[in-house]
Amino acid sequence: MKIQVALLFVSALLGSCATAQITTKETAKGKAKEYYDRADMDIAYQKFYMADSLLQLAVKEKDNFIDAWLMIGELQSRVMRNYEKAANAYEKAITLQSDYSPDAVFNLGMCYLNLSKYEKAETQLKNYLAFPKTSGMSKIKADKMLVDCGFAKDALKNPVDFKPVNMGRNINTADDESMPSLTADGKYLCFTKHFGKGIYQDEDIYWSLNTASGFAPAIGVSSMINTEQYIEGAQNISASGKYLFFTSADRRDGLGSADIYMARKVGDVWERANNLGSPVNTPGYETQPFITADGKALYFSSTRSDGEGGTDIYVSYLNADGTWGKPQNLGKTINTMFDEMRPFLHADGKTLYFSSRGHAGMGNFDLYMSTLQADGSWGLPVNLGYPINTAGDELGIYITPDGSTGYFASERDGGFGQMDIYRFEMPVGVRPGYTTYIKGNVFDSESREPIQANVQVYDLETGKLYASMSADKVNGNFLSTLPTGKKYGIQVMKDGYLFYSQHISLENVTQGAPFEVNIGLKKIQIGGKIILNNVFFDSEKHDLKNESIAELDNVLKLLQKNVTLKIEIGGHTDNTGTETKNKELSEKRAQSVYNYLAEKGIESTRMSFKGYASSKPVADNNTDEGKAKNRRTELVVTGI
Repeated sequence: MKIQVALLFVSALLGSCATAQITTKETAKGKAKEYYDRADMDIAYQKFYMADSLLQLAVKEKDNFIDAWLMIGELQSRVMRNYEKAANAYEKAITLQSDYSPDAVFNLGMCYLNLSKYEKAETQLKNYLAFPKTSGMSKIKADKMLVDCGFAKDALKNPVDFKPVNMGRNINTADDESMPSLTADGKYLCFTKHFGKGIYQDEDIYWSLNTASGFAPAIGVSSMINTEQYIEGAQNISASGKYLFFTSADRRDGLGSADIYMARKVGDVWERANNLGSPVNTPGYETQPFITADGKALYFSSTRSDGEGGTDIYVSYLNADGTWGKPQNLGKTINTMFDEMRPFLHADGKTLYFSSRGHAGMGNFDLYMSTLQADGSWGLPVNLGYPINTAGDELGIYITPDGSTGYFASERDGGFGQMDIYRFEMPVGVRPGYTTYIKGNVFDSESREPIQANVQVYDLETGKLYASMSADKVNGNFLSTLPTGKKYGIQVMKDGYLFYSQHISLENVTQGAPFEVNIGLKKIQIGGKIILNNVFFDSEKHDLKNESIAELDNVLKLLQKNVTLKIEIGGHTDNTGTETKNKELSEKRAQSVYNYLAEKGIESTRMSFKGYASSKPVADNNTDEGKAKNRRTELVVTGI
């Protein structure tokens, strides 16, 4: 088993005020004193269950042993998280002498908050704030908990539609399972599994394959990632399933107490993980990474000198050379003086979900969402509501690309352990934007062998590259998410081959099946053809539209890399209208492509153009879909 850094157990109490009515740690004698001292020693060695038994014996010997009652409260609330037992202990101590420890009043209010007894919590917190010397962080926390009480009472009256489904025994056990993330196609569910108690604790990363009959029994993700001597957890699997980002602590190659690591999967095998290094990792604490669907940004939680307090959420952007840029704090709208953790940016690129103790909520870590504004700032966080959020901890959420389903870890009645993983239908009011994905595999059209090709996804309107990835060298697979409201050009390229082109329009799309394609690339040879699916013209016109530039630039690159390559550019129409007009239109369109390439420096001796009108259909002209396919621009290899 692994040895985790010992928990800091704080049992310091205010000075003794011994009276005839109470027994304190200074005045206790005999068996009660012996049990108390032995419990104090066991707590130092994290023998918490033994300590609890001894403290119960101590108060059985002396029912008015106030320090023993207070230590029971601390042990049950801070370590064993049995807030009912803790509240009973604090109530007993306060009954014995209400002003012996103002901290007991504060802690009783906290216990009631965790038990969703908000009226009682308010009473105790107000009693605590009435003490004359209340100040500092404890006062700030008490004020915050009072805000939570008010929010929670209102939330209980206005529940959101929420029906969580436990993921079952193949995922959940008597141990804690937390922080779920899935690949965009839902094929793999990845999560952190916790083992052991006290000083003997461990965390490893597990995953489960989604089969026709549901998620299979979870197994350790890989021996190349999970280790015997270190903790691995707080992970995030990329949308494509090819990259795994996770947290590990106190490693020899670490920069701080906890660092972020990344592993890559080639075929079905995970490679050894590498520390991301500076500037993402520091001598401090970095954890809970999240890689965005386009792979261009890494969100994570960290404690840094430029933070707002506690643990803050940061983002680092990927540079053109593949390095990570200096992390940026998300600012005061998201981060507070308390803790913000487990960021998740939906594939729509604009809806951020995270857990926080600092915004108004149900009492502990709640889930919130914030929307990216037009000026690049984040909107005010919105609590996801009760009963998604409870008085317990809700840490981390994953939402499917289409926005319909959420996965999260929570402590709830009826589970298999303290924290289980659940899925649920997202309430309409807190759903992100709809997105989909394109998934495929690339292979040699003749040999059928997989090809490690470059796959690029362009925003056709702006010409900007949305995502660039490499098809897997073992199986040729690739996957890219596609936010809606845009038109995309997909290009697949490999040296020695003609490239593949596809056009996907997601304007005004709110639902639909993902795109799955099998792409057979053709080697460069005479007679080889490319249909330029991302070259566009207005109806009955021959001027190139701006959306065509990304595609034409790829044709340019092809010709520049293969300096002896010669091509014919062919224009084609459907059979609508007269053949004479179609001939003229198709030839002018082909010439427009020719002119663009010539202006970019391609010699005229390497190119020709021709209009074919409707003489070479590739589909039935009796359907709208067929006609659309016949209206095309083709590139044909005439010399190499």
